[in-house]
Amino acid sequence: MTDVRRITDVLRIRAATMADSVAHDDTRRVLTFAQWDREADEIGGGLAAAGLAPGDRVFLPISNAHAVEMAIAVLAVLRAGGIAVPVNTRLSPLEVSDYAALIEPRFAITNQPDLLAGLALDAVWTADAMPRDIAALPDQAALDPQADAEILGTSGTTGRIKGVVVTHPDLLGRSRTGKEKDRSTSTLHALPFTGSGGNLGVLMLPLYGGATTFTQPRFDPGAFLKLVETKRPMTVYLVPTMLRLILDHPDAVSTDFSSVRYLMTGTAPLPNDSVVRAMALWPGASIRNSYGMSEGGVGVSTRGKEVLKPGCVGKLPANMQVRDEAGNVAAPMVVGEIYGLQSNPRRYWRDEEATANGFAGGWTRTGDLGFVDEDGDLIISGRSKELIIRGGYNITPIEIENVLHAHPAVKDAAVLGVPHDVLGEDIAAAVALRPGAHVSVEQLVAWCGDRLANNKLPRTILILDELPLNATGKIVKRDLLPKLAAAAQARRDASAR
Repeated sequence: MTDVRRITDVLRIRAATMADSVAHDDTRRVLTFAQWDREADEIGGGLAAAGLAPGDRVFLPISNAHAVEMAIAVLAVLRAGGIAVPVNTRLSPLEVSDYAALIEPRFAITNQPDLLAGLALDAVWTADAMPRDIAALPDQAALDPQADAEILGTSGTTGRIKGVVVTHPDLLGRSRTGKEKDRSTSTLHALPFTGSGGNLGVLMLPLYGGATTFTQPRFDPGAFLKLVETKRPMTVYLVPTMLRLILDHPDAVSTDFSSVRYLMTGTAPLPNDSVVRAMALWPGASIRNSYGMSEGGVGVSTRGKEVLKPGCVGKLPANMQVRDEAGNVAAPMVVGEIYGLQSNPRRYWRDEEATANGFAGGWTRTGDLGFVDEDGDLIISGRSKELIIRGGYNITPIEIENVLHAHPAVKDAAVLGVPHDVLGEDIAAAVALRPGAHVSVEQLVAWCGDRLANNKLPRTILILDELPLNATGKIVKRDLLPKLAAAAQARRDASAR
């Protein structure tokens, strides 16, 4: 059996056994395994010729407009012995600068050079003009198979961006021979390759199972539906916000979805009404709700009808636990924090305190709340940092968000705790409506009042044109907090007059 030491060895094997098969297709460029292997060598050698040494970091702020080049760049950096650092292209230059101060990259490859203005880098190349010198490619057998491979930025929804380190053994995952085959032969998606799901998932998918990854350069629901018909993917991966937009699109009913056997979703809580609507619209597709995190140790997915349970992400596997406040395994139906056991423990780049707090004895603290129901299914309740404590009662936002999402006029919803002088916190919500829909705040409050206990009612609701989203489709709640807190205070002041 061929010795697979690093993920780059898997690419070499795929290129030898599947040379002309398509690995990546971003609608503007098609990349076969042989081309991917050759260009990774050429550009890896070019980086080495420019002075890249093992362990040097290379910033990769490359949007999906150049998804094929991103796939090449990541493997090229690894072939050169460096550490690939995908960077969210929706960050501001100030955020990129702040992240660079932590990571200290030496080089960068990008299709958005303005993001790198002012950074002290040895060299910056554009995605369509990467350096090439195959003669300078390092001896691959001499590269450390245990070395750090990538640093993935956390989503940044709760504060400054941290870098999660992924090693080569971790990156190899389940691919040990380079000849494994996935059940699905192709996946269509629009996840950014700069995030964990896009990078460790669909960018690497061709290496892990020999499947083709189709990437939409920029998400557009109507155009995505057209790609389903033209590319005929077996799997479609959509984050919950994307799924809702597609379900709301007028072409959803008429689109030929017959090629799709698996509809995958994840990265954020999945509104239950989206599941019901998708199953009715596409009865031939098996819907799977997945749950994982950049920090690793957590990976689970629904496999059947349990997806119909609100918040369900599948059977609790042996490598995951729900623990109470004392750190003990929680009893069934008791809400606690979710932990995941890592076979290849990760860490935060240059942050020993955060690493010690988040990773202990091979277990990762997710910060997510959940419980195991009577069927052994894991039900996600929300984020521990988002837990609302109103008058001494713990309230999880996701329960209220599910109720708001079920309203026929609501497209997106976010629930937060806002300061309250007496209760400590009160409940506030922001919603965005479906195109052409109309509903009043009073009607939404009444809708919630019919479905929730009185102490869970959002006393303040803002109807906004759109809710702020990050690159992976998650709602950035911290951006909503000042608006909701101000609106809640204004409501109380008006009531007092």
